[in-house]
This record gives sequence, structure tokens and C-alpha cells, in this order.
Amino acid sequence: MPTLSRIALTAVMFAAAGAPLPAQNIPTRTLSRPDAEFSEPFTMIAGVRELRDGRLIVVDPRDKTVQVVDLKSGSATKLGREGSGPGEYGLPTRLMALPGDTTAIVDALNNRILLINPDGRVGGFVDLNVPAPGGREGGRGMMMIGTSLPTAADGRGRMYVQGAPFRIVDGVPSAADSVPMTRWDRSSGRRDTVAWMRVPQGANQISGSSGAGRQNVSVRIGGGPPFNGADQMAVAPDGRVAIVHHEPYSVDFVSETGQRTRGQPIRHDRVRLTDGHKQEWRERQRNAMGMMITNDNGRRSAAMVPNRDVQDPEVWGGDYLPPFLANATIMFSGEGYLWISRTGPAGQAPTFDVIDRAGAVVQRVVLPKKARLLGFGRGAVYVARVDEDDLQYIQKYAFTMPDRP
Repeated sequence: MPTLSRIALTAVMFAAAGAPLPAQNIPTRTLSRPDAEFSEPFTMIAGVRELRDGRLIVVDPRDKTVQVVDLKSGSATKLGREGSGPGEYGLPTRLMALPGDTTAIVDALNNRILLINPDGRVGGFVDLNVPAPGGREGGRGMMMIGTSLPTAADGRGRMYVQGAPFRIVDGVPSAADSVPMTRWDRSSGRRDTVAWMRVPQGANQISGSSGAGRQNVSVRIGGGPPFNGADQMAVAPDGRVAIVHHEPYSVDFVSETGQRTRGQPIRHDRVRLTDGHKQEWRERQRNAMGMMITNDNGRRSAAMVPNRDVQDPEVWGGDYLPPFLANATIMFSGEGYLWISRTGPAGQAPTFDVIDRAGAVVQRVVLPKKARLLGFGRGAVYVARVDEDDLQYIQKYAFTMPDRP
């Protein structure tokens, strides 16, 4: 009996010290042969949304296009056009699924949301620069919070904004130690904070000054060591908010009423940072795109531009990789499972942990090499296959989970 007590105490001390528990044997599924692929390439797919009839709404910010894609017929129809008028967009960067097959397109240049009707045609828009008016006809607009735009929507059509990691007091910016996830109900105009997430110290570069009627603010979000971890948030279709912690690796869930359920640490193997990881980072940076917005006497323009000057960072990170990186792909499926892009040995194909409501890994999914997860449909996973010229092709894989999360 004393021996058993000492073993139990050792296990508790091991977990409390923050050392990752060895990975368990998790069922793994590898996606190898797609059920369908769209033959025409894209340059930069920011997201897809499956409609009830199987067609897809696809956003490409580099080409500044929004299209309806039919995988069965192999056809694509462009929606709207570039501009700032009705039915136009300046820089479509993200899409969100709203109820009834309506789709919201986030337009970063015009600070508004373009609505795509269920029939696949361009509808109206929601201005993000004006506060939502009160009354029965209110809730049509929303004041932007910091520099943030809506990043997600739930099954009831409520949109979510992750706050900026800085605050400005008396015209001077300073880094925040945590950021909120704010929920916005367009129908009522109500806005409330659902969850908070801590921000790593030094993760963002912020400076500024004011005086003599002038204000100078410089904010760079990110820019830390490329192989550092950082907590992330994601929104489920039922309104839950997942807070994914990198140390220890675990997932907390906040219900739509604000009740927080803390997840248990997730077992994972420690992976040492190698020269192979650094070389893969250099290759990703050479192919990465950044957003450039200019203002010429009130005339704004935007474009996605490549990184032209890629330099090694002064600090790469720690000796070991975190379970996921700060820019990892983390998203919910339509069934409510949380997919988390995991780190691994250099050369490893994109690998995801699939998390259930209890915060446990129930499956591991491996994508083809040089592929990205785009989104989900009814019994399907959508992936972008990237060729030698960095052109992207939409692939569809049949995929179902055995049970509800």
C-alpha cells in the first residue's frame, strides 16, 4: 500500500510540474483519396461554406473574389465585384455561415459584412463602423471593437469578435494581458462578453505617443518567436466558446450562458525543435501573404502582398515545440467537434486532434502533405491541395464521426 501511494504521488507531482503526459494510442484516420476535386485553381482560399444543395461559397482574398462553386458540374460563378458600392467588396478575407444558407463575407477594406442570400446571390450588407441603433428595427450595425472584425458565427446567427490584444488610455497604447470574446446578436443589437483568454507577455509589439494635437500609434500583432505557442479561442455552432491552452495542452469550454468547464491535460509527445522545422518555416514565409491597406487622401485600397524580405528571427522558440503553434488552424465541425492542428516532427503531414465536449482527443486525422483544412460539410471535410506552383485546389473527402461529441 505505501508503494502504491508513492507511485500516485509521483504521478501527481509529474502532472503538476507541467511536463506533458506521454501520448495515448488514439484512432487515426488518413485522408488520401478525395471523393471530388474542383479542377480550377485558386491562389489563396480563405474559407468555404457548403450550401444545402452541395454547392460551395468560396472566398479568395488574393484574387479578391467570392464565388459559388459546384463540384458536381465543375462550374463556378463569381458573385459581386470589387468596389465599395452595393453588392461590392474591397477585400473579402473571411466567411461565416449564418442560418438558412445565408453567408456573411467579411470585407476588411470597407469595414462591413456582405451578405450572400441562400440562392447564392449577393444581398445587402452590414456596416461595422456604426453602433447598432435601439428599437424594434435596430441591431443592423456594430461598432468595431479595437481593430477586430467578426471572426465567427454560431448556429443562431450571432457573430463573435475577438478583442485586440491592446488598449489605449489617454491616447497611449499598451499591451493587454487578456482579450475578450464578444458576442453580437444582430437581431436585438445586444453585445456581451462571453469569455476571456490570456495573452502571452511579449507576444505583440505596441508603441505610441501623443501630444500637440497629434497621435502616433504603432501596433504589430504577433511577431514573437515563430515556434512559440499561444492560447486560442474558437466558436462552436451551438454557441460554446473553446479556449485552447498550449501549456498545459487542454481545452476549456464556455457555454453560451458563461459557465466554464475546465478540461483535463491532454497527453502528447514532446517534439524537439530541429533545423528541419526552421527550414520549413523559411519556405512557408517565402510563400506567405500579408495584407496591405493604403489611404491616399481618403481613397483606400487593399491587396494581399507576398513577403519579400524573409529573415531568420533572433529567437526561434524553446528547445521543444508546443503542442500547437500560435497561428495553428483551430475550428469546429458542424457536429461540434473541435479540430486542432498539431505540431510534429519535421516533414510530418498536417495532423489534427479531434476533441469532444469533454476536452478529450477521440480521433486523429492526417491530411495529405501540402494541404490545408478549409472547412466542413454534411458528412464531408474540405481540404485545399497545394501544387508545386502554390496554386490551391478544393478537395472533398467523405468523413463522419461515429458518435456525437
